[in-house]
Amino acid sequence: MLVGEVMTKEVITVTPETSLRAAGEIMKEKRISGMPVVDPQGKILGIITLTDMMKILDNIYKWKELEKRAPELHLSQMYEIQKANSRVKDFMTLDVFTLNESDPIEDAAKKMFYNGVHSLPVVRDGKLVGIFGKRDLVYACF
Repeated sequence: MLVGEVMTKEVITVTPETSLRAAGEIMKEKRISGMPVVDPQGKILGIITLTDMMKILDNIYKWKELEKRAPELHLSQMYEIQKANSRVKDFMTLDVFTLNESDPIEDAAKKMFYNGVHSLPVVRDGKLVGIFGKRDLVYACF
């Protein structure tokens, strides 16, 4: 079976300028763990995932812990402001593993397992045409 036969063709995407808050709201509403970041022509520029978004939350947590010892610093407030003003481009992963529609799902599974990713964008001529995720893999195998 080939990736193109089971991939999800309706892909939710964002641009580099999408606010981090908006990206989080989309992920929450659609119950997805990440989205490809694309330019106006559909070329993949990166991917933003919940793991990427956790980086800023980790920073806020660390600064709040530091503030317990030095409350006059107000460092966590600075990170809350950063979180409110951040764009997808500030936190997205740039090195994106991709698939082609003609790739066997066995190759897709290997790529997912070896690289520890839950979904892989599917491209044709460098442009996004679908996404192959863990749900697609399970549905194809059972």
